[in-house]
Amino acid sequence: MHRSIIFLMICFSLFPSLASASEYDIFSKDLIKPYGLFKKSLGLTSKKEDIDKAKDTVKQFIGSWEGFGEKYSKDVPKPFLSIADFSSRILKPSIIGKEALSSLEAGDVTKAHAVLEEVRYLLWDMRVRAGIVSLNDKINDFHEAMEIVLEKISAAKDPRDVKAVYERYGAWLSIKWEEILLANDFGTEGKTYTEALKEGRTSIQKLNDALKAGDKDTSLKLSAGMKNSYKKLFFMPI
Repeated sequence: MHRSIIFLMICFSLFPSLASASEYDIFSKDLIKPYGLFKKSLGLTSKKEDIDKAKDTVKQFIGSWEGFGEKYSKDVPKPFLSIADFSSRILKPSIIGKEALSSLEAGDVTKAHAVLEEVRYLLWDMRVRAGIVSLNDKINDFHEAMEIVLEKISAAKDPRDVKAVYERYGAWLSIKWEEILLANDFGTEGKTYTEALKEGRTSIQKLNDALKAGDKDTSLKLSAGMKNSYKKLFFMPI
């Protein structure tokens, strides 16, 4: 057998994901618009003052996702073929959007935000099950750690409690931020991501220093920098 053919056979046996990489790239590019509208909807449902803007954006999200979901429910990307209910799952975000819109129409912004969060976890679960290391999911992973740390800082009653947050969660928070670099789908925004990652690293270090010192007030102030770095990454077109 020709050496080049043998080489190709070995490559495909060792790296089966290469065969489906381009197809997943197309799926990812098609996902940018509807997922971007989802992220915008999530942001606008964080404050009651944005309810009218939120309604319009959620409607756009629903319409955009319906076309996207319909397309891929009939043409399942190869990485997701092992997920038996992928076709029904990829249609679900538009249903979630309609539920969130109903909550907004009823004036319940908090519920609408909580409902929309399900989209984040739905896609995260599917990509993890497919063995895909996604930037979106690494950012989501950090978000989970960040929320826990912020809750613990707010609940701290004295310097000892604040120091305990550092001792228990400081390294974890830093690690979760650095793990964002493990994602393999940074796309064309690599330089912007790098700058945001550097800013976040610095913010987290300053926050950890304040936590280590038991300074709650300074920790709360510095947490704003960390949240801003997270938001920069979260709202990028990926």
